[in-house]
Amino acid sequence: MTEKKLSPKEQKRRHYILNGDLWKVILSISAPLAVYGLFNYLYGFFDLLMVSHIGGNEVASVVFIDEIKQAIMAFGGGIAAGGTVIVARHYGAGRIEEARRNAGSSFSLALLVSSIIVLITLAFGRPLLALLNAPQEMIDAGIGYFNIQMISTALIAVNSVFIGLEKAKGNTTLILLLNIVAMIIKLILSAIFVFGMGLGAMYVALATLIAQGLLMIVALKIMFSKNNSFQIKWKELGIKKYYILPILSLSIPVFTGKFLFSLGKVLVNSMAALYGPLAVAAFGIAMKLGGGPGSISIIFEESEISIISQNLGNRNLKRAIKTYVFSHLYALIIGGAALILVSNMMDRIIPLFTTSTDPYFRQMIIDIYFWEKFSVLTSASIAVITGVFIGFKYTKVAFILNVARLFIFRLPVLWLFQRSDIGYKALGYVMFISNGSTMVLAFVLLGFFYHKIKNYGYMDLQLDA
Repeated sequence: MTEKKLSPKEQKRRHYILNGDLWKVILSISAPLAVYGLFNYLYGFFDLLMVSHIGGNEVASVVFIDEIKQAIMAFGGGIAAGGTVIVARHYGAGRIEEARRNAGSSFSLALLVSSIIVLITLAFGRPLLALLNAPQEMIDAGIGYFNIQMISTALIAVNSVFIGLEKAKGNTTLILLLNIVAMIIKLILSAIFVFGMGLGAMYVALATLIAQGLLMIVALKIMFSKNNSFQIKWKELGIKKYYILPILSLSIPVFTGKFLFSLGKVLVNSMAALYGPLAVAAFGIAMKLGGGPGSISIIFEESEISIISQNLGNRNLKRAIKTYVFSHLYALIIGGAALILVSNMMDRIIPLFTTSTDPYFRQMIIDIYFWEKFSVLTSASIAVITGVFIGFKYTKVAFILNVARLFIFRLPVLWLFQRSDIGYKALGYVMFISNGSTMVLAFVLLGFFYHKIKNYGYMDLQLDA
């Protein structure tokens, strides 16, 4: 009965995910997500690129504020991730009505939480930036940008739920197409505001807000459509304990971990401010250089979670484990290839970010990037391993990894470096050390997990069955 609620196209896609050639399944679902991840990266890339033509304080403030935005987005993204796991489990098991009801609960929860957080950040914007050690000139240059970006996080939370639900169905092509349109709108508006009208960084954020708002309108129309197998109904919206608690139990470790990880970057920027605004700007540019390859490689975590969840719902433990292995190989190969490409184009890319002819600033970027570039591979490994634990509903492990990366391997190490005469290069060193150490920890935890699965199974499933 429940299977008949799926369209023929959805039935075919579900059967493919559960029974098709796994190499092809992962690649076909991940390819649109990889392009989507690249476009998300380009959002920030072009923001920084355009703002670099306005002034140095604007660049530093955008770098600083964007990390705060990422931290706030973790709440909506974490709820979407938890909801995706539950929805995909039910979808894989053929319990479409349960999948639909959990989809509605994920939407309600994400909207409520993100709205509350946005109101708080808008009310305390300046004190928050000052608390994070942002220089006054950065606050003055970026407060308008900050306010608009905080509003956009509420829209992004809704869009994240929509994207998560479509990923749960394996419908990643739709995600790609809609985000290409949003990206084009954002770029056109940003170019008009900055180059055509000579406006400041605040209007770059406004372009993002408009693009995300248009995307949200389309997302809402699809989510509430009668033709959607996960149709959300207005009369069913609300915080219902039966559905909300399981989502929260998975989401809280995810969004807390993601928040702390993003907060770690904010705190690193705060500590980097001790080296001056140029160091903050150089650090941000170095992160953007590695962000392109990184955005492609870590996207395999997203597809992996959906595929693992569906196959566990279909009681296929062996295929779920294989999904991790294949996803990790894809992430390393594709991320490594993209990293080589970017590294070979450094001389062409760096001038795009600065009008300064100061060779010292250029050298700062190169020195930090030399160590930051390794994060493409280490972060990809961390992400894909984390995806295994999220897919198997062990989201607390994701929290542990993010906390360890921040409070054990990153902030204490940078604190020690700042008490030496290493200088700004410490920013590159600490990213290399923290990501590398966290990757080792992730592999250790994965080893224990696999040993447990191999010997005792998962729930009532056995690996050799």
